[in-house]
Amino acid sequence: MQRRTILLAGAGAAAASASALPGVSLAQAKSNAAAAATKSAEAYGPLRLLVPAAQGSGWDQTARAMASALQASKLVEQVEFEYKPGKGGVPGLAYFVEKYAGQPNTLMVSGMVMLGAIALNRATVDMRRVTPIARLTASSLVVIVPKNSPLRSQADLSAKLKTAPASIRFGGGSAGGVDHMLMGMMGRALEVPPANLSYQPFAGGGELLTAMGKGELDVGITGFSEAKQALDSGAVRALAISSRADSDGIRSLRSQGVATDISNWRGLFAPPGLDPAQIQKHIRLSAALNASPAWVAELKKNRWSNAYTSGAPFAELVETEQTTARVVLHLLKLG
Repeated sequence: MQRRTILLAGAGAAAASASALPGVSLAQAKSNAAAAATKSAEAYGPLRLLVPAAQGSGWDQTARAMASALQASKLVEQVEFEYKPGKGGVPGLAYFVEKYAGQPNTLMVSGMVMLGAIALNRATVDMRRVTPIARLTASSLVVIVPKNSPLRSQADLSAKLKTAPASIRFGGGSAGGVDHMLMGMMGRALEVPPANLSYQPFAGGGELLTAMGKGELDVGITGFSEAKQALDSGAVRALAISSRADSDGIRSLRSQGVATDISNWRGLFAPPGLDPAQIQKHIRLSAALNASPAWVAELKKNRWSNAYTSGAPFAELVETEQTTARVVLHLLKLG
């Protein structure tokens, strides 16, 4: 069975040219550009996506949404998944580098969480060993509590953190990741010593929510999309969101007197050992995915912001964010 991926070379120019013509709308211009791009195609696949986290995690959600959009858009006909969970993706990164070096049809789904985990674990294999392809999404985190929690508001949580921080059992994603960072940043904003904060890492949002349901945690921090079903069902309540302003019907930390905010991003990385043509092929695929209506629908469904950046600009962003993660973890004395 033939597998194909759309090439977007010249598609942007075609859209710009068409939109300048009388009577041609921007939407029609984009449609024309996509149709023109479809005429130029190359074999692609099957595509393997390595998810260095557990099933049900944010990276898994991203991988599955991506696969759905790729197949719906007929960019790739078959997508395979492989999981290597643990320690914020650090073992999965090492596995990816070792096993898939030089293999052009495998990509790793990762993001800001891994950068924090690399810094925390002082990993010998870091992002310099892989090739950044594209950042796809950005999303906010939510601070949640079980439905019957005595903490009825962020104000209640802030007061408890100031008077008895050690009594609050926090849980979230991998140690050193953005969830862990947000806890530390909240503590810093409220002048709570890092040593007085307790944090339990989990491999995925599903495990975190299970632990909350069992009464093993007082406060959870996770991605909004990972918590949405539990929020909608009433199993948990949201106290705050980590965006700079109120969002999705949830008040921001800043609007409730906790002067901090942070966002999480996710993207695609290629293994080492690929030639420039193979890397460009991945970048074109990511661009085609980003331009597809199916992906736009996935972004809307999961409440993700489109944060598409590819190639060299994305590589520069990863390098900057790695430095930021090291500085934040050092300042917050997280461990």
